[in-house]
Amino acid sequence: MSNNNLQNGKQLNKHGFDVNLEFSWKKMGVFIRQIFESAKENKLIFWAMCLFTMFDAIVATFLPVFATMMISAITKPGAETLNFLAWEVGLTEWTAWLYITLAALVLLLLSEYVVNWSIAQFSLHVEINQRQKMLIRLAQQDVDFFFDHVSGNILTRLVGDTQSLAFGIQQFFTNIIYFLTGITMSVVIMLLSGLWYVAVILAVYMFLSIAIAVVIFIQSRRKLITAFDQKRDVDQDMTDRISNISLIKSSGLEEYEIERIEELNEKYNRAGDAAITWSAILTQWIQVTASLMMPMFVIIFCIMFAKESDLAAGIELLSVKMPLAQVLVSFVIGAIAMLIPTLRSATRAQNAAQRISELTDPIPTIKPNPEGPIIEKINSIAFENVQFAYPKKPEKTILPKMNIVFEKGKSYAFVGETGSGKSTVAKLLLRFYMPTEGKIMVEGKYKNDESVSKQSHDLNEINLPAFLNKVGYVEQEPQILFGDFFENIRYAKFDATDEEIMRACKKANLHDFIISLKDGYNTILGQRGFLLSGGQKQRLVIARVFLKNPDFLILDEATSALDNIVEKEIQAELDKLMKGRTSVTIAHRLSTIKNVDQIIVLGANGKGIVQQGSYEELISTPGRFKKLYEAGLMN
Repeated sequence: MSNNNLQNGKQLNKHGFDVNLEFSWKKMGVFIRQIFESAKENKLIFWAMCLFTMFDAIVATFLPVFATMMISAITKPGAETLNFLAWEVGLTEWTAWLYITLAALVLLLLSEYVVNWSIAQFSLHVEINQRQKMLIRLAQQDVDFFFDHVSGNILTRLVGDTQSLAFGIQQFFTNIIYFLTGITMSVVIMLLSGLWYVAVILAVYMFLSIAIAVVIFIQSRRKLITAFDQKRDVDQDMTDRISNISLIKSSGLEEYEIERIEELNEKYNRAGDAAITWSAILTQWIQVTASLMMPMFVIIFCIMFAKESDLAAGIELLSVKMPLAQVLVSFVIGAIAMLIPTLRSATRAQNAAQRISELTDPIPTIKPNPEGPIIEKINSIAFENVQFAYPKKPEKTILPKMNIVFEKGKSYAFVGETGSGKSTVAKLLLRFYMPTEGKIMVEGKYKNDESVSKQSHDLNEINLPAFLNKVGYVEQEPQILFGDFFENIRYAKFDATDEEIMRACKKANLHDFIISLKDGYNTILGQRGFLLSGGQKQRLVIARVFLKNPDFLILDEATSALDNIVEKEIQAELDKLMKGRTSVTIAHRLSTIKNVDQIIVLGANGKGIVQQGSYEELISTPGRFKKLYEAGLMN
């Protein structure tokens, strides 16, 4: 089966990689954009890095010029002037040029220190800024975004890719500045020294060498990505087959699997051979280019000496100008040697920048509306012709047009088969999603300048943090932070005192357990609260809600993951929590909804509300609820 597909007329592999030049330049554009975004926030360090890198390259290229001037002063004692590049200068003492050379060396050391410091500082700022940017955007993203991205991949990009981007700037950006400045100055010095023919040959040679190297590098990267794809396929397949070894053994298909994995490995072998071949070609090309440069220029100078009729000019050519050219060419050779690691770091940084942009560029559709109306008290919430389909599958309606009012102080429950849209109702109430059609109107007391008045507003328009501050949410999988009990429970109310937290824990029947621990409320719960049982986690969340004291309560299958005994205990705490509050329960068991004021039955496959009423009304009436009950789906 082919691993390729077409997107916008381009041939992509299954990982979305298009290795033509257009795609590469697109990724480079993202990389450069992120560099300059960071530069805006760290202007001083950025310009120090750029200017001192250029200064470092200029001083490094002028050092051999100063050295040749010292040699000229020694070989021409008593001369009134010396040729300094294209100018005649009166400084003829060799000791003066020695001091200038030593001063240049000191400047070179100082500038390299500043360059190294500024590069390290700027890279660190890039890494920190990109992480902050990613964290801010992730916090703002819609819930739907996290359903489409594996948390492990997000963490890899948050940690690994930000580091790769910072390292890429260190290795690529500054190397390119140094590389281009150094080569430009080398050509300029040769032109000013009368070696224009050498400068032209050097420029043409460098242009052709680098152009060919880049072409080979692009082809090498293509082959390398193909090999990575094949390796990923082999690794994934082997993991899958090992995890299903009992199926293979029970089917007697060991030989078939051996042949199949050998075929997959052969594909990987061929792809790996091609990648290694092109990598070797690139390395060899760079080595040959660098190795031929010096002998080529020595031959050019020897030919020039042979054609020179003036012996004194010929001696100056070999003793002064040729050593200068040799040093400058050596500088260029060193720059060429940096080309491979520079290109490789550029590719890593491009890929990292592209992956980071996939997290930071998407614009959230759910806005917090900080300037929207601020609600002080929720009285009721009404669904007015609300219809919903998930953004990724707009053709599949989850909830058809629904009209329902959640009145103050009453309890409601949604029941139905899997996929009927029960949890979708909870997500709409929490504004994880916006309705495809219709409005969710929130009626209550709103803050208006210095006064509070009774108003009704669309949920999409009001201040979201203020609204959610009045809503309590208990879900199937409790969300426990890494920290102690105080930190976890205080997340519902940051200004709560320790005494308030303890009172909330007593209401949730969690206090006695906490004080039985060695460190009590200061006990670190570990990642995702691994120290706690399922019931204790739910009690912690319930304590959080008690502390928050919300007007509106949403229970999304809060006890579905618990056994019957623990569920009974937790349900008792939930009943206390629901008392006096408007509550919406997403139910899977009869025990959680028997006493609610109204049960709403949702039909499968987007049928919406098919029944509603009290438990006594529904259980005594033929319909969907009674069928669910009799089929044991509500027990």
